[in-house]
Amino acid sequence: MTDGDFSAYPKTLGEARAAKNGHADDWAPRDLLIALLREIDSGEVDIDALVISFRQRKPDGNYTGHFRVASPDPFVSIGLLRITEFKMQE
Repeated sequence: MTDGDFSAYPKTLGEARAAKNGHADDWAPRDLLIALLREIDSGEVDIDALVISFRQRKPDGNYTGHFRVASPDPFVSIGLLRITEFKMQE
């Protein structure tokens, strides 16, 4: 593995557990990001848009939501959100 190339990065224990059990809480957000970087760097997936939302704990103990987007336009971003919502409810 070269610097910045995750194509040969091994699966984390959390990723292996999530793949086996099919439960989102079996892996950490970092495990998910590493798995996605491995898939991108190995050429397994070719992504032209990405929408990520996450929850962060504030110092007062409450939570707040954030997101990051890399997308050619807002219509693609909203479409990704909608199809994700649909698939998660299946």
